[in-house]
Amino acid sequence: MSEVLDRVRRELDAMRARVDHLRVQAKLGTMELRYALDDLRDTFEPTYERARRAAQEVVETGARESRAIAEGVVAGWDELRRTYREHADRARDADER
Repeated sequence: MSEVLDRVRRELDAMRARVDHLRVQAKLGTMELRYALDDLRDTFEPTYERARRAAQEVVETGARESRAIAEGVVAGWDELRRTYREHADRARDADER
């Protein structure tokens, strides 16, 4: 009977040691995760902010460029209309002579 109790105690001690080891590993893992997150925050946040600002600048520049292109197209159409009217008026005048 004492052999069985000794064996049960050894197995319980072994299980307790495994549980303690897992607790230590979990604690270390949590600490490693915390350090990794701190490192990531120190690198990710500034990178994110730079990328966000760059994207915003592209949007704003794109809007300015698009506006400039649109204004150029409108000016081109206006010039084309003036040219057409001038030629139409000259043609009409020539027909009337």
